[in-house]
Amino acid sequence: MTIKLTPRKMTILALAVVIIGGAAGALFGKSTIPDHEKKLIERASKITAELLEWLPEDTVPSDVVYDGIGGMLEVLDPHSNFLDPRSYRKMRERQEGSFFGVGIIISRRNGQVTVIAPMAGTPAAQKGLRAGDVIAGIDGKDATEITVDEVVDMVRGPEGTPVLLTIRRPGMEETFDVEIIRARIPTNSVRFAFMIQPDVGYIRLGEFSNTSTREVREALVELEKEGMEKLIFDLRNNPGGALDAAIGVSDVFLAKGQLIVSTKGRAEDSTTRIEAPGHGPGFQGPVVILVNEGSASASEIVAGAVQDHDRGIVLGDITWGKGLVQTVFGVRDGGLALTTARYYTPSGRCIQRDYESFIDYITHRNGNGDDAEEREVYETDAGRTVLGGGGITPDVTVTNRELSVPIVRLYGNSAFFRFGVEILKDVPESDQQAFGESFDPNEGALDLFLQWVEDEEILDAEALETLQEDRLALDDISRALTVEILNATSGLEAGYRHALEADDQFKQAIAHLEDAADLWEALEK
Repeated sequence: MTIKLTPRKMTILALAVVIIGGAAGALFGKSTIPDHEKKLIERASKITAELLEWLPEDTVPSDVVYDGIGGMLEVLDPHSNFLDPRSYRKMRERQEGSFFGVGIIISRRNGQVTVIAPMAGTPAAQKGLRAGDVIAGIDGKDATEITVDEVVDMVRGPEGTPVLLTIRRPGMEETFDVEIIRARIPTNSVRFAFMIQPDVGYIRLGEFSNTSTREVREALVELEKEGMEKLIFDLRNNPGGALDAAIGVSDVFLAKGQLIVSTKGRAEDSTTRIEAPGHGPGFQGPVVILVNEGSASASEIVAGAVQDHDRGIVLGDITWGKGLVQTVFGVRDGGLALTTARYYTPSGRCIQRDYESFIDYITHRNGNGDDAEEREVYETDAGRTVLGGGGITPDVTVTNRELSVPIVRLYGNSAFFRFGVEILKDVPESDQQAFGESFDPNEGALDLFLQWVEDEEILDAEALETLQEDRLALDDISRALTVEILNATSGLEAGYRHALEADDQFKQAIAHLEDAADLWEALEK
């Protein structure tokens, strides 16, 4: 594929190559930049200094430099990028699988930084923080006007140090302070793992970190103790992560020596073949892999390997199509992620989608599978047909039902969460779990919610009337209310289980476990 560059982009690209070359020289201990190109770097430095001096408003120098580097890298491909110190630190934390903090999931709700849920077993849970608590202050400083990211940065800190949170709790007139000692907080990549039928287990992997292989293996062991013989492995909205984690997770399903992925690049050492190392016992049984447009990179490596070796059924929507190998170079306190090769599945399919049009790429317009007749055809080990040309096309395509516009607006205004907090503020904490387990929105809560939505002016009278005439939409509301109540009273897993009951892709995964069983039986023979 040829990338078309305007003269301006060619100039930017030349500058980007010069700066990247300089970074590489610093990384590998020698400079590879000719003298005439060093002058170009000096010129860029002088231009930056002039910009900072003459801009009409005060500007943080690092913002100009970091954004400038990002702009230079944009002309290379969609995934080469510069990680500023904060982004680089967050990436390292995700990969390492832990950080030091208090253990709360927060988001902005109704204009306030709000606790969505405390993580079980963390200092925040032990101190009694709960869903709906608003973080009004941190260490005596007002936190009502700052961003969620700024709150995160202030709450995190060295292990064993205290942080003082000022909490505004619904139903209480006065704020109160809670001192919490920071501790190591695991960022588990296995979001959920539980039994859904007497012999069927379910694992949701949120991302690929350095702890993912261990977490998946541990989850499998526990589920097998509970009688699991078949598995639904959910990779939906998993953006990927560490390649080593993709190899380790693939190894759970494949036989030792089976090809997981290959890479091809310009440099000689960029062309590799990676096979299953055969580390420890894997899962021996039928498996269905769930994917969607949010499944990318490492998720596609696992799904492609499972599919090409006929190890299981891949079900859902065509995946994102992110098959560029990023090599991350540390540059002082930041990082430079450069594309060095492309990923290919065992059958030879290129995972990367076409990105000649950046707009089509980020909106996934050219990755919806409508051009199936024009795409390259490959074969699995058993001779099944699979399609190339970017992303992993599922064996069974299932798309979840789209929510109606009024329901989307309710979610966008955090209506279900906010109303759940309103309901629970009058329920004694000792009674909340029992309240949640017996909660039935049709026993008055649904009508109260619709009245509350009108009072809060979230929807107008016409939209509310349309909702009340739509049985499916009312079911969506009832389910969303129940999920929020269960999240707050019994934990996120309870709410997630309830939400899955209406998940079309999940229900079809259960229905296609027999197809997965046929593949597994053929492999055993």
